[in-house]
Amino acid sequence: MADLRISELAALAGGDLAAGDLLAIADISASETKKITVTDLVGNATTLIADATIPGAKILFSSGQVPGTAVATGGIDTTQLADDGVTAAKLADESSVDLVTTLPASGAFVGQIALDTDDSKIYCWDGTSWVSVKAAGSVNSVIGSSSGVVNISVSTSGDTVTISTTLDNTAAAAQFLAGPTASAGAATYRTIAGGDLPTATTTTKGAVIVNGNGLTIANDIIAIDNTVVAEGTDYHVVQYSANGLVTAGRTIVGSDVPNAASGSVGVVSPGTGLTTDAFGVLDHSNSVTADTGTKVTFDSEGHITGSEALAEADIPNLSAAKITTGAFTVDRLADDAVTAPKLANYAVTTIGEAQPTADHIGQFFFNPLTRDLYLWDGNVYQPVGISAGEIVLAGTYDASTNLLDSVTAEGAAAGYTNGQALPAAAELNNRYYVVVSQTGTGSAPAPTVTLEPPDILLSNGTSYVLIETSETITAQIASNVGFTPTGNIASTNVQGAVAEVDNEKVAKSGDTMTGDLLLDNCNLIFEGTTENDFETTLTVTDPTADRTVTFQDATGTVALTSDLDDGTY
Repeated sequence: MADLRISELAALAGGDLAAGDLLAIADISASETKKITVTDLVGNATTLIADATIPGAKILFSSGQVPGTAVATGGIDTTQLADDGVTAAKLADESSVDLVTTLPASGAFVGQIALDTDDSKIYCWDGTSWVSVKAAGSVNSVIGSSSGVVNISVSTSGDTVTISTTLDNTAAAAQFLAGPTASAGAATYRTIAGGDLPTATTTTKGAVIVNGNGLTIANDIIAIDNTVVAEGTDYHVVQYSANGLVTAGRTIVGSDVPNAASGSVGVVSPGTGLTTDAFGVLDHSNSVTADTGTKVTFDSEGHITGSEALAEADIPNLSAAKITTGAFTVDRLADDAVTAPKLANYAVTTIGEAQPTADHIGQFFFNPLTRDLYLWDGNVYQPVGISAGEIVLAGTYDASTNLLDSVTAEGAAAGYTNGQALPAAAELNNRYYVVVSQTGTGSAPAPTVTLEPPDILLSNGTSYVLIETSETITAQIASNVGFTPTGNIASTNVQGAVAEVDNEKVAKSGDTMTGDLLLDNCNLIFEGTTENDFETTLTVTDPTADRTVTFQDATGTVALTSDLDDGTY
């Protein structure tokens, strides 16, 4: 496009102006003409406008208002506001007076007004505290008689209100102030009327009307409208009015109280067998002398009238089953009343191997093994007839060999020797006996008759007497005769014990030993070929340690130390 003068350019209507249209601008600093868009020109050229050069009439917003965002915070102060410019319509609620129930700790500004809606008082913040405010001229005068009232006068000076009062209490209790009826009106006083007071309720104090119903009023004193004679000693039955006031009374009598019945409390009157005194004390009419008795008489009311001792005829017949305690003494038993069928086993005689504890004096004890019979005399068991204590067991006798096959310690002391013939009867063995252990024919000094276990051969000091127990006691052989195990013999009968002794004995005629023989503090004594008063004793010196003496494997005679040559020969 050819260069044209600006005046020669075609005109651009304002409505066709676009943000991107270009303008020619002479850049003085660069000494050349440059282009700029309309948007950049408008946006940047406003900052180059000189202060206070745009008239206010030239500023117009499409909404007719200046947007709040267009005014800086705090940008409008008192110099920008025209006098009387802020009207009442422009003030927000509570912008001039705060309505509160509790005053804030401090005001927002000096002169702030707050109304306490609890007591309808107005306060003003003076910069330090809230000050109560009374508007000037609110009370100007009190109209009426000043007798008995508080006289109030009000004066103002600038912002200060002064209230003065005087008191005339001549009739103060009967009058009160009323009004004013309009702003700055007069306050009047008059006599208090009933309608001025609230009505009393069950929870709120107030005025009441005294209209009878048990109450009366005289002048200004309320009293109970009732008169009776006072009673402070006796309890009375009373009458009372509809208002609960006692109108009369009298002493209580029996008919005033309900009668007692089963399950119900009430008054009673004495009947048969009962009496009362002047003080109402209830008592029995029955009288009897105090006593103790096992049999009593009583009247129709159940009162005891007398007593007696029990007689034999008073006791009914009882079965023996009713007697569960105590014991019958001997005088309760008739003579010859206890017969043999009534005696229990062992009631007269106890039987066993060991002596029992006696139940009564005169009780018998029988040992079936030794056939000994004893009688309890109150202190000890006494032998009866020929029994233990009078006869002594010496051992057992084998009738098949006519030799003793066992000997007791008592028998050995009396001259009985195991394996030997029965010694002759003598005073030394008087009352000693042996029990036949094996069947055979006796040989003197035993009776030369057939002997069987457990026959007894008893020495009477002159001869042996045969007691044929085998004829009266069935199967009483040595194996049935008890034996108490002792030492190395474990058998519990005589036959077994004899067998053990026979199996373990060392025969006098010579035998073989399979173990060591310990001689405890004893010597070996040799009689020699000729039995006389001389023997050879083999002994050893008491050893202080285990010693062994060995005989060499040779035949010869052991020499004595005296036989050795000491070099003097």
